Amino acid sequence: MTTEHETNRLDQVTSSRLARLANRPVDTSHLEDQLQATLRATVEPDPPARALRFPQWMTAALSAAAVVVLVLSIGWMLFQKTAAPAVAAPADLAQIHFDITRGLSPHLTVSTVDEANRLLAEQSSGARPMPKNLPGQIMSCCLHQYAGTTLTCALIDQGGQLITVALADGQQLKSPSGERMVRDDRQLTVHYANGITMVMAHENGRWLCVMGEASNETLIRIAAAVQM
Repeated sequence: MTTEHETNRLDQVTSSRLARLANRPVDTSHLEDQLQATLRATVEPDPPARALRFPQWMTAALSAAAVVVLVLSIGWMLFQKTAAPAVAAPADLAQIHFDITRGLSPHLTVSTVDEANRLLAEQSSGARPMPKNLPGQIMSCCLHQYAGTTLTCALIDQGGQLITVALADGQQLKSPSGERMVRDDRQLTVHYANGITMVMAHENGRWLCVMGEASNETLIRIAAAVQM
């Protein structure tokens, strides 16, 4: 058992040590620095993220690639515009002839080719001038949008028979394969659909179709003689 004398001595030793610790200087500079750093991290926002920057050679390469893509896009659009011409379908042309002869499509009543060309040019810049050597009597003219191009049509009366003469851009429309023949050095293609005979030609960048219920010889003679 601890005696009173030993307890007093232990108290004296403890008091002596505490006194020495109280007199020893304490370096609090590091503590202050740590507190300041903690406060700054809490109050100050994070610095903005740096923008992504590419090397100069990579920037030039990306610019060149963008130019290539632009050129290819323009080239593709031009290619679509200058693609192979559409093929005229005889059944469609026969229907156009029916609509014209029955007055089912909008048309202009005319009496001369010059009058027809003037009125058609006023309607559309895409109208093809009708040749002045059309046989018979011209009765009317009209424009038809077909296969992405403009058909310029004239209805003529040849000996009491109604015949439609149609012209179009030869780069946008062509004749289908059919019965071929040559008349007066002009290549002609003969087609039939729904009781209508069609004689087509392609010359000087123009496409021609002469169609009706007249005889083959009559239609062939007109198609060979029409100026293109």
